[in-house]
Formats: sequence, C-alpha cells, structure tokens
Amino acid sequence: MTTPTSTAPSNSQPLTDAPAWAAAAATRLRYLQANFADDPAESREAFLEDELKKLLDPVPLGKRLLYLDTLAEKFPTWESLSSAPAVATKAASEERTPDEVWALFLKTLPKFSLEQRETIKARLADAGFVRVSGDSIDGSSTADIVDKLKIPPSDKIDGSRLGKLYAALAEFAIMTDQLAWNVWKGLSPKSTIRRDGSAGDLRTALRRSTTGDPEVSAAQIAGQLEKNRQLIAGLIAAIGPAGKNFTRRFQSRYSPEAIRDMVKLEGASVFGNADARNWKKYTELAQEISEDTIQTDMMDAVAKYAEELMKGQNR
Repeated sequence: MTTPTSTAPSNSQPLTDAPAWAAAAATRLRYLQANFADDPAESREAFLEDELKKLLDPVPLGKRLLYLDTLAEKFPTWESLSSAPAVATKAASEERTPDEVWALFLKTLPKFSLEQRETIKARLADAGFVRVSGDSIDGSSTADIVDKLKIPPSDKIDGSRLGKLYAALAEFAIMTDQLAWNVWKGLSPKSTIRRDGSAGDLRTALRRSTTGDPEVSAAQIAGQLEKNRQLIAGLIAAIGPAGKNFTRRFQSRYSPEAIRDMVKLEGASVFGNADARNWKKYTELAQEISEDTIQTDMMDAVAKYAEELMKGQNR
C-alpha cells in the first residue's frame, strides 16, 4: 500500500465556508484516490471512508448536508469518487429527513441514463413502492385508436405519450374550431348553418367528455368535430370555384356584351352614336364597383359555394 507523503494537501486547517471546504476536500480525496489506485478496492474504500470522516469532523451537524452537497458538485458522477460518495450518502442519510432524501433523488435523477432509470423503477416496484404495468391503458379503451392508426398487435400504446398527443390534438382542434366558425360568421352571418353549442364550445365539451360527464357523449363530440371538418372543407374547396363564380357574375353585368344588351333593353333611340350610349351606360354602372362591393361579392361567392357543399348540393 502506498503511504501518502507529506506533500499531500492537509485537512487540519480551520473550518471555512462550504465552497472552500468542498474544493479542499475534493483535492484531498482525488489525491488519495490517485495514490491508492493500485491497491485493492476494499483498501481504497476503507481509507477514503476514514479520510472523509476526518474532513467532516470539524463541520457542525446542521451544516453537513450543505457541505456534502457542495462536495458532490465537484464530481460529475458518483463513480468519479470511487467509494467515497457512498460514505457521503450514508453520512447524509443518517441526518436527512425523508423530504431531503426525496429532493436529493430528484436532483440526481437527470444524470441517469434511460436504462438506469428503468432499473430504479424495477427496484422500487420490487420493494412495493410503485406498481409497474406493461399496459397502463385498458385495451378496449384504445380499440378505436388501434383501428384508426393501424397499430399492429405487437405494439403497445404508450400511456404518457398518448396523453401528450391528446393535449396537442385537442388544442389544435379547439383553435381551428374557433377560427373556422369566426370566419364563417363573417362570411355568412344569416346562414342557417351554425355551430353546435349544446355542450358549450369545443374546449368545454372536450373537458366535460374527458372527465366523464354523462351529458356529453363521445358520439356528441364526434358530431361536433365532423361539423367543424365539413365547414373547413367547404371553405377551402370554395376558394377556386368561388373565384370563377364571381368572374361570371362580373362579366354578366359589366362586359361589353352585357352593356350593349342593357342599352337595347332600355329602348334607346336608334339614332345617334351607339358607342357613346354604351359608354354612358358603363360609366353609370362603374359607380357600383368599389373595394367594398368587390369584397362583398367575393365573400358571398365563397359563402354560397361552401354552404351548398356542406348541404350536399355540390357533390
């Protein structure tokens, strides 16, 4: 066994604050660990344990938790201090409350790999602290999900991920529902097609259904979502045809042929300049054309096509 020389850092100095103490203690322990690297593990463990106890002797009991936590920060992993951290953990656990032990566990947990976390979970389950289930969700409750997503029987649905996915999709549906019906209200305020509000808005209906409200069934939510889908599909599908319909209406009133037909129907005199009469008529009609009237005509065209599509008249 190698005997530490007099050049080793001394631990006989008066007690300093936690950061200074931890820096000196870490230097001392690393020095000893390096000098005893060739010795058996049992010898290293015993010597480091004795050394750590000496380092802790001048530290008051009420401050040892703080000093040990500060020392632990000097080592990236527990293994880097070999067996010494085990001594620190033991010394600390004798003085820490359950809440302090739990806080230390949560602080240390992020350093563990996924495999290590699974091992911890298995040990907690063996000790009876937690219950581990291979399928945390009843299979009958997920039958529709399996069918819609074509999930093979060999794959299991992850309950935690399912919850996060549901939250994301619910927020998407809620925001889309609000946007689509607000747009529809502006396009066609007098339309008979309206949102189903019997269970409240979509957010309220989803909350009531998710928490088991017997007055809000899954079928009712599905019907509300289907109506929203039809509205969105109708609005998107109406963009192209509505433009064509607007163009046809515009040409039927303001094209040269339409102007000449209106002049003839008004019984204008056959005498005089026909072009002048047509131009006069056009200037009269041109007063109808403005940004507001064009926007109104376009919105009416979109609303009309979308409503006909939702009612099945354009299929």
